Amino acid sequence: MLPPATGQTSSEPKEVASRPEDAGKAEAAAPKTDQVKGTAGKVSEEESSWRGRVEQARSRAKELERAAEEAELRITALRNELGTSGLSARYRNETAAELGQAGQRLSELRTQARTAANDAAQLVEYGRQKGFAEAEGPKATSEEGRPNEEYYRAQFVKLTEALESAQRRVQLYDDRVRDLNQQISANSGGKDKNGRGTGGDSFFALQLQKDRDEALQKLDEARAAQTQAQNDIYALREEARRAGVPPGLFR
Repeated sequence: MLPPATGQTSSEPKEVASRPEDAGKAEAAAPKTDQVKGTAGKVSEEESSWRGRVEQARSRAKELERAAEEAELRITALRNELGTSGLSARYRNETAAELGQAGQRLSELRTQARTAANDAAQLVEYGRQKGFAEAEGPKATSEEGRPNEEYYRAQFVKLTEALESAQRRVQLYDDRVRDLNQQISANSGGKDKNGRGTGGDSFFALQLQKDRDEALQKLDEARAAQTQAQNDIYALREEARRAGVPPGLFR
């Protein structure tokens, strides 16, 4: 059984692009400290290489997802700018042109993010079939029983990233809900000669309501994730304080 190959689109933006030769170098440079799985708990060279590839694939998928979310937020900001009164014709034209480019970029990023997420999932499944296990992270305490600063530093970075991601998604889905509410209102705003609402395009209205419900659910999930990350960061700081870890570690 051969490990799955990762896919890549040719139109990938520079900000998140990685050339095939660079990817090969990164994979070759991945640490392979453990050589042969045996009674001592060491892993084979193949499993060690797989661990590195999984980490790289997940990192790439997360980076592309973040880039897509930021691109969508930029599109919302540009639309809001176009809705501002008093803008010159030149500024409107430039903003409209940037909006078109941002829309194309968003479409490309979403495609690339889906591909990268699928690549990562295939690697994980390959490892499961081979009986591989991912490497454990650092422990909270060292072998001597002292607090392990590496553990607390790694946890803080992880939780901070989760908080930033949740905050970004709260804004993203809040924007989506607001936009969909406006579209629903506009679609149902027509009136007949007797002043009664015509209801607009009923099929389009149902699709808008479905999209809004999904966005509302995602917004609730993002808010919950934001609260959870904030609580986890506070708990980590408290745990570190009780363990005697210097507070400056979290700056």
